Amino acid sequence: MISVKGTIKNGVALPLEPVKKTDEGRSVMITFLNEEAEEMKRPNGKNGEVSLKTLIDEFQIDTGIEDLASQHDHYLYGTPKK
Repeated sequence: MISVKGTIKNGVALPLEPVKKTDEGRSVMITFLNEEAEEMKRPNGKNGEVSLKTLIDEFQIDTGIEDLASQHDHYLYGTPKK
């Protein structure tokens, strides 16, 4: 299953990102979101690519764990801290 954000214009669904030609004729399910189409767009770099910094800023979570990066095995698997 693939998710592609888009908008509806004159009763036609228009994707906001490229869709492969091999998906032509494929069945889809449309889910209406509560957010506006403009809010769904991310600032893009050249060729429509999203920068790594943009993704990090968008998906970062403050866990409150100061040593999470260096002790991830301890928190994930319960191994002793190094």
